[in-house]
Amino acid sequence: MNLRIIGRSSPYAGPGEAAIGYVVENEGGHIMLECGSGVVAKYLERYNLAELKGVIISHLHPDHAADLFPLGFALQHAVMQDLRKEPVALYLPPGGVDAFNTVLDCFGNLQRHYAQVFTYQEYGADREISIGDWKVYFNKVYHGVNCHGVVIEGNKGQRLGYTADTKMGSGLELFFQGVDLLLCEATVDSKEQAQNTNHLTPEEAGMLGSAAGVGHLVLTHFLPGTDGEMKRSLAARHFSGKLTVAEPDALYCIGER
Repeated sequence: MNLRIIGRSSPYAGPGEAAIGYVVENEGGHIMLECGSGVVAKYLERYNLAELKGVIISHLHPDHAADLFPLGFALQHAVMQDLRKEPVALYLPPGGVDAFNTVLDCFGNLQRHYAQVFTYQEYGADREISIGDWKVYFNKVYHGVNCHGVVIEGNKGQRLGYTADTKMGSGLELFFQGVDLLLCEATVDSKEQAQNTNHLTPEEAGMLGSAAGVGHLVLTHFLPGTDGEMKRSLAARHFSGKLTVAEPDALYCIGER
């Protein structure tokens, strides 16, 4: 299976880019992981909504979820064009369905419209879900809101870990232990910023990757214009394995070390 970077920018999308969004794909279709501002337009350059098996949202901050609103209209259009027959499963954190529906009401009583194209499911840290050939696991992380890290396992045992947004905390190392690829936020530049904003520094991302014994560490979640090479070099002080800075439209094979 493969991971494609749709967008890596936070808390807003820079020129020509998208905010946070990724696609996990195999020969049978794909999953959208996060759907921040600008993601849908970039996603549609590469992918067909007919092959979308599900959408996973780690938390409802706009840089991770704002494009759920245009995605709903795109799915409705796909149904009208006879490109899709079934709604898409949308996986939200606990309490996420009520929160999403509240916003839909504020946008003009759109609950009924979106219920035609999404089936809502809330996940939890104690629950495994299946999407197509994938098994998906969740673990609550340390972002100050109801945010969950994700592990997606393919049908050949390949494992992708995704930190979502988090500061360092107990349980991260165990949850991501031995994953083939860890997609890890590396947002801030100092430990003080990390504690104040509930994000990781590149050095902490490297420490986590090393402690968890991951095969490939991919850094993501940057301000537009960030010096990616500097992020990589800081993480490399603590991680000696394969280390990459996420680039828009990059494709990474999961399970090849």
